[in-house]
Amino acid sequence: MKRKFFFASLMLMGASLVANAQGYKDGIEYYKVDKLDNAKELLERNLNSANTDKAVAFYYLGQIALHQGNVAEAAANFEKGIAANAANPYNYVGQAAIALKNRGEVKTLLEKARKLSKKDAKLEMEIARAFYDADPVAYAKDIEKCIKNARKWNADDPDSYIFEADTKADKRDWGNAAGIYELAFDKDPNNIEAYVKYANTYFNVNPEMAISRLEELQAKVPQSALVQRELAEKYYADNLGAKAAEQYGKYIKNPNHFAQDEVRYVQLLFFGEKYQESLDLATSLVNKLNPTDDKVFYMKRMQLYNQVMLKNWNEAVEAGRSFFANAVPKGSNYEVRDYTDFGEALKTAGYPEEAVSAYEKALQLNPNNADLMRFMGESYADAENFVKAAEYYQRLVDAGLNKSNDLFTLSNYYLGIANNEGVDEMTKADALAKSQKYIDEVDKLVPGNVQIVNQKAKIAKVREGDNNTGAALAAYNELLSILDAKEDKADYARYYKYAYNYLATYYFTKGDKATAKTYYQKWLEYDPENESLRNYVNSLK
Repeated sequence: MKRKFFFASLMLMGASLVANAQGYKDGIEYYKVDKLDNAKELLERNLNSANTDKAVAFYYLGQIALHQGNVAEAAANFEKGIAANAANPYNYVGQAAIALKNRGEVKTLLEKARKLSKKDAKLEMEIARAFYDADPVAYAKDIEKCIKNARKWNADDPDSYIFEADTKADKRDWGNAAGIYELAFDKDPNNIEAYVKYANTYFNVNPEMAISRLEELQAKVPQSALVQRELAEKYYADNLGAKAAEQYGKYIKNPNHFAQDEVRYVQLLFFGEKYQESLDLATSLVNKLNPTDDKVFYMKRMQLYNQVMLKNWNEAVEAGRSFFANAVPKGSNYEVRDYTDFGEALKTAGYPEEAVSAYEKALQLNPNNADLMRFMGESYADAENFVKAAEYYQRLVDAGLNKSNDLFTLSNYYLGIANNEGVDEMTKADALAKSQKYIDEVDKLVPGNVQIVNQKAKIAKVREGDNNTGAALAAYNELLSILDAKEDKADYARYYKYAYNYLATYYFTKGDKATAKTYYQKWLEYDPENESLRNYVNSLK
């Protein structure tokens, strides 16, 4: 059966290895649950180990090749298995499986296999699988006979029940498949294949039950790399991040773990806020892997993310430069966070122009990201480029993604444009009109706000220029009425100074020095350290 479960992305790697793995037997377990590439890697990795039964290992390598459509490789592996141990019956079953696919004669091969291990229920079910894989309809009677033989010879052997459950799963009859897998591991409480297939079949229906079964199994066979990994991935798929990270931490100490698991572990450590551990492991992988390995790209990304979270800004900049210099693997792309993290590092480390460029690329990937629009506007405003600052905040407002405070900020940026030296009158008038428009809008939303009314006064003041026409009188008087109602007036000293400064200057230019002096004196009350102002007030008659 071909039940495969995929998870969103690559991510994990490991610590010191322990010597409690099962060697080539882990590869067999991976084969039995249809993880053929993993099975092949482990079988080949352990092929020359002293504890490896080469006849068995070559049989499963042959079956993997056969399932992957490489008949010549399968035949060669079965021959190697026979050469390693001619008394092992399984490689003759493998040769029969090839013959069956070609509608060839298999009687002699199967008789030889059965004579080498008489009334063997497990061997009989391997024969049943050979018939099933070749043609389950054409060989239905042969398959049925194999099942009857296996149960007659050993009614408690789980393999015939696992096979029956597999056939149900192939028909997407998940409920019956799960029930028969459960029957199989009831007959053999340590049967890894039955437990794992049950968990994979039942996970989408009842993840808690599936995970519980795997936890039971791990307690019985703690050395199995497959069980360790399956449990870790079920935790991961069920959003149990802390448990997944802990389980992967145990699993990657097994010599029979895979590099992609180490990659996932880096990510789990990161999301578990273990940034230094995640960084150390990612760095170890970058140094260990072939530079052309796609996993290097992902690990360099994690180096950047971790350095940012650790607030190692210079190191984060270096990590970001290395990450963006790395080739992007086929099928992958940069993500918004790649640019925003790099931008944050660049900005904090003192590279503002590069930071803006990074954030612009992030915004290209996610053009409706309000936070990015705000950041871009603020970045340009910091550089006193109010044209660009207003452009990004205008996008924010036009997209309807703004908050009331964004209207105030946009008004302020348009006022910044109007205040620029050398701006032509048409541009200035347009900027002032827009500044007024947005401050009026926010004033309706938040009436009586000190900052908003002060902004209204500033706009009027810029509009009148040096003419002192009193265009801002109404706004500053409104501001003073709001301020006078405050209990903590001292906290608003700067706003009092703005208002009294304008009013004193206005009345002075109009020749009303008495009124002007009154306002200068009020200004001085909120600016008592201003000796120049004090001397000027004392000079007034």
